[in-house]
Amino acid sequence: MTSGATPHVPFMPPPCAPLSEVGLAGGSSRHWAGSLPQVQMGCSGWDCRLDIFQHQIFSGTSIDRVFAPDASVCRTICTYQPNCVFFTFYSSEWRAKKQRYTCHMMTSKSGIPDVLVEAKNVFSGFTLINCRKTIPACHSLIYPDLNFLGKDLKMEYVDGPKACQQLCTDTVRCQFFTYSPKQASCNREGKCKCYLRMSTDGSPHGIVSENEKKSGYSLRLCQVKERPVCVQKPLLHSRVVGGTNSTLGEWPWQVSLHVKISIQKHHCGGSIISDRWILTAAHCTEDLLMPGIWRVYSGILKQSEINENTSFFKVQEIIVHPQYEISEEGYDIALMKLDRPMNFSDLQQPLCLPANEETNENPGYTSCWVTGWGYTSERGEIQDVLQKVNIPLITNAECQLRYRDFNIHSKMVCAGYREGGKDACKGDSGGPLSCKHKETWYLVGITSWGEGCARPEHPGVYTNVAEFVEWILEKIS
Repeated sequence: MTSGATPHVPFMPPPCAPLSEVGLAGGSSRHWAGSLPQVQMGCSGWDCRLDIFQHQIFSGTSIDRVFAPDASVCRTICTYQPNCVFFTFYSSEWRAKKQRYTCHMMTSKSGIPDVLVEAKNVFSGFTLINCRKTIPACHSLIYPDLNFLGKDLKMEYVDGPKACQQLCTDTVRCQFFTYSPKQASCNREGKCKCYLRMSTDGSPHGIVSENEKKSGYSLRLCQVKERPVCVQKPLLHSRVVGGTNSTLGEWPWQVSLHVKISIQKHHCGGSIISDRWILTAAHCTEDLLMPGIWRVYSGILKQSEINENTSFFKVQEIIVHPQYEISEEGYDIALMKLDRPMNFSDLQQPLCLPANEETNENPGYTSCWVTGWGYTSERGEIQDVLQKVNIPLITNAECQLRYRDFNIHSKMVCAGYREGGKDACKGDSGGPLSCKHKETWYLVGITSWGEGCARPEHPGVYTNVAEFVEWILEKIS
């Protein structure tokens, strides 16, 4: 290490020694910013350690280095870095100028630092991955006198730093911003320059102290409600044949499922049902059961906004209902487990599962909508903007009359107009049939199959989610 830090002798605690018994390799507890936690380390897992320790450099196997404005942000980044176990943050007062605002993420075989080094103007701590409390993967503070450097997306004039942060949040590719209230950076209306920026890893390329500049991060991943949450409302009260464009955040549980093999493209829709699980159609996964080829995009309105720099979730596990064979026979339902927890925001929220007794015969639903990026005609193409269409539920008895060659049973629910013209189509598969009941929205159906798209006398057939609630809860518990 640089800056005149004094190294200590490596310490070898017993396999499950409490950290407070290990000490600071010859140091004293006065160097720790928080109280000494009685936690076990080096056992079957690491406990939750909330303390941030000042004047201590942790040493271990380096994982990555990024720029961060403070130790709290550094800890959050470490928590969401799969291999990070502990970190050291070098503050703005650190002697080596090039290392200032650096977040150094590390790991070790024992789960504790190999060496502790006393030094001023540094802060160290541990990942919060094992804490029971949800840790938002976002940073809401606005930092004065700092300039976050990165790839410029665009510049707009806005009224204050909070407006700049909101603009960044509403811009899909924006990850962080810098607001410049200097007089030379403002227009005649008093609005000043807001620079929207991004990087390949979500962190600034550099952080520079600069008077009057104000910087911060997008709030896109901030959690606004405790998990698990199922009761959400679209912002408006209000693929799809006969549909219209949706607006950003109108259907926050809708996700776009991409498959990346030789090329990447939208394959199916899906619904957020918890912070780790997506519900979709089983037929979407046919011949595509390898989790590594899937990418889950949430909070997306336009497919054209998705590029190599757009954040996404990987799929850790795919669970197809064991009785599924083909969509026309039912049981067309599958679960996808995300590689990390999703933090809920205005743009990504879960949709309620219906109660087991609620079926398509329940007259309580006052409004049902199908959403997706699918074709708008049988020989169409994937749509850029998320489409929506309001369609009525029909009884299974009526649906059976329209599909005499098929068995329409209780695992299915049907919806559509007798005259046709409005329906789901190719590319909408796996997406939600969302229905409203007493101001609450429920995932009533999963887009499954139909005869053509929006044909008269041929309603869409959906997986009846109410019939699978117990199976879903068993698998995600």
